Amino acid sequence: MKCILISGSPRKGNTEFVLSEIFKGIKGEKEFVLLKELKFNHCKGCCACYKTGECVIDDDMKLLFNKLLWADVIILGSPLYYGNVSGLTKQFIDRTIPAYESKSLKDKYLISIVVGGGKVTVTEKFHKQSIEGFIKFNLLNLIGLYNFEAFEDDDLKKDPNSKEQINNIIKNINSL
Repeated sequence: MKCILISGSPRKGNTEFVLSEIFKGIKGEKEFVLLKELKFNHCKGCCACYKTGECVIDDDMKLLFNKLLWADVIILGSPLYYGNVSGLTKQFIDRTIPAYESKSLKDKYLISIVVGGGKVTVTEKFHKQSIEGFIKFNLLNLIGLYNFEAFEDDDLKKDPNSKEQINNIIKNINSL
């Protein structure tokens, strides 16, 4: 199983912590990408990819797109800001429009993780809404939506419940 873990957090904090722990625990080939370290632009809305199946923008997203094609499992992590994924995560999602046109991500597994400062019961609702288009239009197989409650940088490192949830995510991935 080949996994790509993508962090859409602009800082080193709880989202990166969760993904790092998962990365350490999963088997198979894997790669960890921090969107904050990439140089990639916003979608221009030019619609050229509708005709060609490829984005005309020449930046780091081309490399990331190839990694998405390589992977069997996409693990996307983001903080939740104002009921939505981070700007970096949204920018990434928008730049996968060529995959929508070519159906090149069809049937890949997706695990989506968000870390929000509010209660998990609230986070769950916004989480699903914020990524449902990404799942639907890319024909991804959603195998898990996971929500964590954290505000301060080290909240999840100190929380035994989050460690248990991370271990469950690792088990789910390793059982594929």
